[in-house]
Amino acid sequence: MTPNERKALAEQITANPLFTAILDDMERGAIEALIYADDQSRLVRQLRVQAIRSFRQDLAEALNTREPKAAPA
Repeated sequence: MTPNERKALAEQITANPLFTAILDDMERGAIEALIYADDQSRLVRQLRVQAIRSFRQDLAEALNTREPKAAPA
């Protein structure tokens, strides 16, 4: 998949207002569950929050298709 194809797919996902609302609710719920988690389930709750944030970051990176500038010599 080319960077432009990734960008187009990321744009389709992020353009849907339901996407933001669902991920916000998922993250809020995961953080709330993490706050009240017992010691045995805390790691699972932390990983859930991390996965949601990682997915958001991956989409943001897919939207950025600029070519990096070369460092001055």
